[in-house]
Amino acid sequence: MSAIAFTIPSGRRRRHAFTLTELLVVIALIVLLVGLLLAALGQVQARARQTSTLATMQSFSNSCDTFFQEHGFYPGVVPEAILANDPKISGTENALLHLIGGFSREDEPGYGTLTPAEGWTEIDFVRPGGGQYSIKVNPGRFGDGPIINGKAFPPYYTPSDREFAPTLGQVTPASGGAIGTSGKQELPDLLDAWGQPILYLRRQRTVGQLVGDASANPQFDPAPWRPYLDATTLGRLGRDQASQSIFSVSNEPLLTVQRIIEHPALAGQARGAYVLISAGADGIYFSKTDGAGSPGDPIIDIYDPSEYPASIIEEYDDVIVFGGG
Repeated sequence: MSAIAFTIPSGRRRRHAFTLTELLVVIALIVLLVGLLLAALGQVQARARQTSTLATMQSFSNSCDTFFQEHGFYPGVVPEAILANDPKISGTENALLHLIGGFSREDEPGYGTLTPAEGWTEIDFVRPGGGQYSIKVNPGRFGDGPIINGKAFPPYYTPSDREFAPTLGQVTPASGGAIGTSGKQELPDLLDAWGQPILYLRRQRTVGQLVGDASANPQFDPAPWRPYLDATTLGRLGRDQASQSIFSVSNEPLLTVQRIIEHPALAGQARGAYVLISAGADGIYFSKTDGAGSPGDPIIDIYDPSEYPASIIEEYDDVIVFGGG
């Protein structure tokens, strides 16, 4: 009798391994998803920083308005015309001192008794037409509140540590060196969420040419921005403002500033008594490669309304707050 051979079918099915093509497709999908996720996270972070920056600027603006209501002028220890003539400190630092305290002016009682041994450093400014104007600052007194006309006031502004620190890289146009290199005390700045200093400019008079240099005796003179705008490695981001900001490289820098602060419907009128400007995510104040421009086609002049409408300002990533009437 012959044997009958047979096999018992297995209950398991053979599994096929992924092909190389299938693996590559899966990897590509994972990379795509990771890229989309990172891009979304980046956008969320950018919006969060913009929101945080705007909150800082509005808080500072509210402090300036409160200061004005009590004293009849907007904060700034050094008179604007003197600071514009010799901007050894920035306009923002000048305002912060008035809001938080830790300063004394040469015309105040007891000025001569304030010594370096007690932490005071003197800063001398050249007046327009000659002469000297001096203040003393004491970092140990920052936050004590200002003394104005002999009366002590509580601080008008209480910044967080994140938004209150000296800015690296700013320069002093009068001496051409970085602040601090000649023994001057580095003053704290108002920082945005990217670690860049926020610009502050206040109106020095209510009539006359809207924006100009000292010779024009204008309402606004942007010279107190120079410690920031002349910098080549400014702030936490280390940005080159001197070659990248249209405030620095425009063929008509004063007209460029005027385009930013001028009321779009009222020629020759400012949108407010002061302006605050954050450089935004790119860290450059109105970058020539942002807004009207691009990396491949930088634009340095936007002051001509026949070429660019007032709305062009909104295309930049800068954050702007106007205040005062």
